[in-house]
Amino acid sequence: MAKIVLLCAMVLLLASCGVAWAEHGGAPAAEGQGEEGAPGLFNGTFADSLWTVVAFGFLFLVLSKVAWKPLLNGLNARQSHIENQLKSAEDSRQRAEHMLTDYKEQGHTLVHQATQEAQRHRQQSLEETREEVLALRKRAHEEIESARAAAIEDLWQQTGDLVLRVGSQVLGRTLTAKDNERLIDEALSQVRKNGGL
Repeated sequence: MAKIVLLCAMVLLLASCGVAWAEHGGAPAAEGQGEEGAPGLFNGTFADSLWTVVAFGFLFLVLSKVAWKPLLNGLNARQSHIENQLKSAEDSRQRAEHMLTDYKEQGHTLVHQATQEAQRHRQQSLEETREEVLALRKRAHEEIESARAAAIEDLWQQTGDLVLRVGSQVLGRTLTAKDNERLIDEALSQVRKNGGL
């Protein structure tokens, strides 16, 4: 619709210019004519000027209603659309910066938690190792004590047997179990008094 009105306005302008041109002969000035007699764009009658002004006014009104307002509206709409896109881009940039900051904080938190977890795991491993070492040491002491007690018992047994044989040989007779026990006890008490086992 706007194109049709614009086309009509242009035809009207051309027609009015054509009428003015035709009234002045439509041909270029002859060589013999001076500047004053030469037909030109502004050489004409008052009616030609009036028609030109009317055509220009009509064209101005038609263009202002049909072309310029929609053109200005389109430009304004484009400007507001661009401003909205810029504002949206700025908002997106700010959101991205906030998200980046949040992710950095989460990363620092995760690193801190991982470090604490690693330290806790290391401490736990040290405690378990310490407990295992203490258990091994305790078991070794128990085994040593058990071996020592067995060795002492064996030593006492051998000492008793030795005392029994020596007593038999010195006395020249066989000792009874009661005599044997008495002699062993005496020998043991004597050894203990002298700082023995």
